[in-house]
Amino acid sequence: MRKTFPIILSAVLAAGIQTAHAQKTPAADTLIKRYQGLLKGNDADHAKLETELYALLKTKEEAKWLTASNFFYQLKKVNVSDSIQAAAEKRFPKGTVVRNKAVQLIYDEKDPVKKEAMYKAWIKQFPPKNFNNEQLAYDYARNAVGSAYLEADNIPKALEYANSIQSPFWKGQGWGGTAERLMKKGHYAEAKPLLKKAVDDAWEFKTTRKDEMGAQFAAIGYPGYLSSYVACLFEEKKYDSALIYIKRAEAAENPVRPAVTEMYAKILLSKGDYDTAYAKLSGLAGRGMLNPVTKAQLQEAYGKVRGGNGFETYLDSLRGHLNTNIEAEMAKQIINVPAPAFTLKDVDGNTVSLADLKGKTVILDFWATWCGPCKASFPSMKKAMDKYKDDPNVKFLFIHTWEKEKDATANAKKYVTQNNLPFEVLMDLKDPATGENKVVSSYEVKGIPTKFVIDKNGNIRFRFTGFTAGEDAAVSEVAAMITLANKQ
Repeated sequence: MRKTFPIILSAVLAAGIQTAHAQKTPAADTLIKRYQGLLKGNDADHAKLETELYALLKTKEEAKWLTASNFFYQLKKVNVSDSIQAAAEKRFPKGTVVRNKAVQLIYDEKDPVKKEAMYKAWIKQFPPKNFNNEQLAYDYARNAVGSAYLEADNIPKALEYANSIQSPFWKGQGWGGTAERLMKKGHYAEAKPLLKKAVDDAWEFKTTRKDEMGAQFAAIGYPGYLSSYVACLFEEKKYDSALIYIKRAEAAENPVRPAVTEMYAKILLSKGDYDTAYAKLSGLAGRGMLNPVTKAQLQEAYGKVRGGNGFETYLDSLRGHLNTNIEAEMAKQIINVPAPAFTLKDVDGNTVSLADLKGKTVILDFWATWCGPCKASFPSMKKAMDKYKDDPNVKFLFIHTWEKEKDATANAKKYVTQNNLPFEVLMDLKDPATGENKVVSSYEVKGIPTKFVIDKNGNIRFRFTGFTAGEDAAVSEVAAMITLANKQ
């Protein structure tokens, strides 16, 4: 039921693909699998893994040093991992660590002309041929240059860089991402051919190229590219052609993403097909996925089909079915494990301990100011909090973790204050000795946003990573988990 968007998904994909380029031999794959097995083992296995990782540092291969750094990080020896990265920077002055540090300067530059000049100097200093022709890092840089030109309204240069992507599995992402930004600026004519290429490319990866490296990632954008392509047809008032393509988008996945239904309804309403629009939007409402736009669309269709009165009552009836269905679904996912204890400071310096909240149902939300999906979930969480504002036995805590800036506490407080979020924010800061964020590690969080529901006895009953796009569905899920946790 839940559409999740873990923040680390693309990073994991990138890491996996880059590793595939760097370590092509079966022996390397076997070694990685061995390390992963030891990582899952006991203390003796961890000790053995450490010994083998230190042995990698005696080699002259940077890839093996970075493998060691990665696994030390997973062993929660963050300082060792960081030390290896720093040593690699000196040991391999023309290697991956130095290259990736240098490219950050390109990302930070805002002026497109300067950015392009820095990119050209960087690619000359670190040519792909020196990195097994691994292109993904270079494609990210190309995309950054093109985006800067697009922001400056230099469309020809933006298109040049959009068409310069080299990694086969990432070409659709380059075309589609550039097209989306073009559309936001009203350049539908320029976006349309990019989207058509992205659609065709994603379709190939779904069908004839599905066994290629990165195919799953390349194919996942298919419904979204189709929906955006339809938006271009809609702007041209080619409604019949738009219907053909939006039907393909609808058939491409189950459940259908809300953006596809929104575009479908837009076409249907323009053609005066209120009955079909009403049926599709009612289905979206029944999943709890309405947003302000689709709610307005449904109200328009409802008025034409059933008359103007009783719309809110109709929505309430759909929400009732939603709550029943979600609670039944959540009941299948309940767990029962002790919640790790913690004591943290909030953004005002007050101390909060989980032990002091025994007897209450506690909802933990791990987040960070740099995490887009975390912040996207906040309107739903604010709505869920409002539902329980008069219940003293339900407590929401928002734990800021994995900070990337020095003033993390001040920035977290500033964010919730400026956005009028009534959240109690606790700071899971890095341990000065180990460099580890201890609470997020103790809860074994792999990506954020991740949320936990802890019952009155201090046991975790639910954990979920990502967020549900529809506010009604998200609130219903939180409410269902709280209800089920309290029944135990």
